[in-house]
Amino acid sequence: MPALAQQRPNILYIMCDDMGYGDLSCYGQQHFRTPNIDRLAAQGMRMTSAYAGSPVSAPSRACFMTGQHSGHTHVRGNKEYWRGRVAYGENTDFAVVGQEPYDTAHVILPEIFKAAGYHTGMFGKWAGGYEGSVSTPDKRGVDEFYGYICQFQAHLYFPNFLNRYSRALGDTGVVREVLEQNIQHAMYGDDYNNRCQYSADLIHQRALDWLRKQDKETPFFGIFTYTLPHAELRQPDDSLLQAFRGKLLPERSFKGDNPSRYNPTPEAHAQFAAMITRLDAQVGEIMALLEERGLAENTVLIFTSDNGPHEEGGADPDYFNHDGKFRGLKRSTHEGGIRIPFIVRWPGHVKAASVSDQPFAFYDLMPTFCEMADIHDWEQRPWDCDGISILPTLTGKGRQRQHDHLYWEFHETDMLGVRQGDWKLVVRHGGCALYNLARDPHEDHDEAVKHPGIVRRLIQKIYEDHIDSPLFPVTLPPMP
Repeated sequence: MPALAQQRPNILYIMCDDMGYGDLSCYGQQHFRTPNIDRLAAQGMRMTSAYAGSPVSAPSRACFMTGQHSGHTHVRGNKEYWRGRVAYGENTDFAVVGQEPYDTAHVILPEIFKAAGYHTGMFGKWAGGYEGSVSTPDKRGVDEFYGYICQFQAHLYFPNFLNRYSRALGDTGVVREVLEQNIQHAMYGDDYNNRCQYSADLIHQRALDWLRKQDKETPFFGIFTYTLPHAELRQPDDSLLQAFRGKLLPERSFKGDNPSRYNPTPEAHAQFAAMITRLDAQVGEIMALLEERGLAENTVLIFTSDNGPHEEGGADPDYFNHDGKFRGLKRSTHEGGIRIPFIVRWPGHVKAASVSDQPFAFYDLMPTFCEMADIHDWEQRPWDCDGISILPTLTGKGRQRQHDHLYWEFHETDMLGVRQGDWKLVVRHGGCALYNLARDPHEDHDEAVKHPGIVRRLIQKIYEDHIDSPLFPVTLPPMP
């Protein structure tokens, strides 16, 4: 253990899946309340200009893990690997699943913190490599993992199996834990309703078990990549769901989408509200456990989302005003696809009930976390980090360095985005639109014709930031 390791803060990063900026009551949601997350915001700082790394899951997580933006990092999209078939009861599933692996030459956050003497745990979605690839949790600095290696598998909330890697149990690699009750019933259709092993609850309980084993002697770094409230919109028929049944009218039904593994539901509104309520309750249990274990005072607790809201599986962003005051959804580089809720509590360091509009993105979290933990040797590694520590903003101590601009690209929708100050350039299929976020946060009024000089300047930033990727090509605007 490094000297003074026990004095370093624990870091617990909770990142949910596809929650929009307006999906928490402390960010303006009116259809339901999120009292535990609201309490977290009251005890810490609520960020209003926080950005995901990308408008979709795997590359956004890659930006967080690598400290690079999506013009540099290797994983820039949801490229997936599905190979072979295997039987689970009467069901068949893929024998190998997962996403494009992280570059093994580039260190990621769990590796940094494990090398610095931290216990590392990850619970939820991995999405940084397929099963058996060069980049799975066991090979990338994670001591304990439980959840989904493959984010496509996470479309089923009552799956055939979940993945596990546990050094404590003597695992030598990632294994599958078959969910024996679930596989007695079909993956799709009416019989799916008889499955009882709910992944979001199972993952949460494993995360709590790991937290219970932590102590004040050795710091821990936890990454809880919970899957709620991503589609499919399904959960146990318990009191959380029953509280919303028949209340959010007009209700919305969804016929299902078998290829995407979204089962049907007659009550998508109630399901969505209850899923966020369930997530809020889980955050409350984490907060209570940290208090019970005497760990809360020395733990940086963060809550955020991986990208903006979606309209898959029956989700209804218009009804819930998912994107708050912003335009666009998941997969868009408009603000609604990338502006996210972000809350930080660190007793004695982050002022309670504070609000900050400091712009930053996921790739800033690597230098921020390392500065929190007094880790510096990562800075000498032979690759570039695009991030800037936002610790001065969080603590109010020191001078906050500023980005010249923030950058995003996403190949599936062929979109790019650049924010510099209040100016935001959105590029789609090479065509440019310019918005002033101070007077037009919804990005309704394209000012590109009025300000060609600003457009040229921001296009130049794209050419400075973008490195071509054969796996994830995008259309750059014409060079000015």
